This record gives sequence, structure tokens and C-alpha cells, in this order.
Amino acid sequence: MKAGKQIATLAALAVLGAIALGFFWHARQNPLLIGEVKAAPLQGRDATIGVFLNISNSGGPDRLVGARSIVAQRARLASAVADAGLPIPADSTPSLAPDGAYILMDGVGGTLDEGRMIPITLRFERAGELRTQARLQTPRATGEAARFGLFGIGDICIVEEGEPAPKIALAVEPDGDGWRVRIDAEDFTFSSEMLDGPHVPGMGHAHLYVGGLKLQRVFEPEVRIGALPPGRHEVRVTLNTNDHRAYVVDDLPVIATEVIDVPAP
Repeated sequence: MKAGKQIATLAALAVLGAIALGFFWHARQNPLLIGEVKAAPLQGRDATIGVFLNISNSGGPDRLVGARSIVAQRARLASAVADAGLPIPADSTPSLAPDGAYILMDGVGGTLDEGRMIPITLRFERAGELRTQARLQTPRATGEAARFGLFGIGDICIVEEGEPAPKIALAVEPDGDGWRVRIDAEDFTFSSEMLDGPHVPGMGHAHLYVGGLKLQRVFEPEVRIGALPPGRHEVRVTLNTNDHRAYVVDDLPVIATEVIDVPAP
């Protein structure tokens, strides 16, 4: 009898070990990591929150196609250019950000108190479903970005008379399995040293987007985008102040866009 119990115990441990190994192997195989997950109630909108997070992709191209939460009636990808979702380039670290595409949740139940954890399931085309939680922060005001055709809920910087009026042009060319983006900016100085510092007219950095998804900040005239999933993708670059507001000149945002087509393999 004692030997039988020992065998049963060893068998149970073996099963648990196999399950744990399976989870570990799945984690190793999934190239996507989700971090810095935050949420904020949007001022002026009842039971509505925005969710912002970072994505680290150490593998091939993917696509974020949807999100859901058991505490929200609806969740959608706000500021996504295409109905197919948000393209995730290979070997990239994009973010769902207030000044880009983000997750918008309506009909969120319960009180939206700071510190509350919001469960979220993200659905990717290749990686499948990933579950995470967002910690609620203080309510966030919505800026004027959308009024000027910009992504997200960020704010703008209107260039005053007599200040440098930045201009931008864009060229996107194939580069191996990815794309080379060249930015031609006039009356503008790229500066990484002044990031998060006070506004200096005509100075700042660029924001690079694909399909509405913010890929990164750019501090020089050239940057590379990794391989993209099949489909048509809008590449957009905006010029931004040191404090991340989008430049607007004569009521027009300082942006440049190109469209690239990636054929199916």
C-alpha cells in the first residue's frame, strides 16, 4: 500500500512537472512580451477608459487584431488605420500610447478608482491570446490631436508667427526583409538631449507610426522598420516638441505619410 502511494505521488509530480514544462516552453516560444500596462478613465466620458502598454516582439511580424475584458461591454483598437488591426513589425518595441493607437473600453462596470486592476485579453494573429492586467491611474484629459487628424488623444503645439515652421517629407524604401525610412525635415532640429525638457520652437523629435501603431521616437533623419505582415500599411511620421506635442503649422499637423504593400508569402 505504501509503495502504491509513493508511485501515485511520483506520477502526480510527473504530471505537474510536464504541465509546468509546457507553460515554460510556451512562454519561451512566444516572442511577444507585454509590459507597462496602464489604464486611465477619460475625462468627460462615463465608464470609459483608455489602455496603454508596451509590446516587445523578438520574433517575426504579427498583428494585434482585438482586445476584450470581462469588466467592459466593448473594447476596440482606437486610431487603427485598417480594420485588420495593428501591424507588429519583426524585432520591434511598439506601444499603445495616448499619442497613437490604444485600446478604448466602454461600459466599464464598477467604480474607476485609482489602483484598480483591469483584466485584459489581447488577441494576436500569430501569437494568439495573451492575458494581462492594467492598473487604473488618475483620469486623463483628451487633447486636440483628433481634431487635427492625428492619432490618439495627445495634445498639439501651434506654431506662432515668427517661430520656425517645421516641414517634413518622407521616403520609404525596401531594406532586406524590412523598410528604410528617410525623413527630410526643414526648419527643425532633432534633439535627444532635450527629450522631456521645455519646449524650444523648431526643436524636438519625430514619432514613427505604422497603421496607427506608435513604433518609436526618432532622433535622426533615418530609421528602419522590420518585416511587416502581409497587407497595405500606412507609414506616418510626425514632428513633435520636446514635451511630445505634435507640431501644427497654419492649422495643419506637420506629418508625412507613405503607403507600402506587403504581398502574402
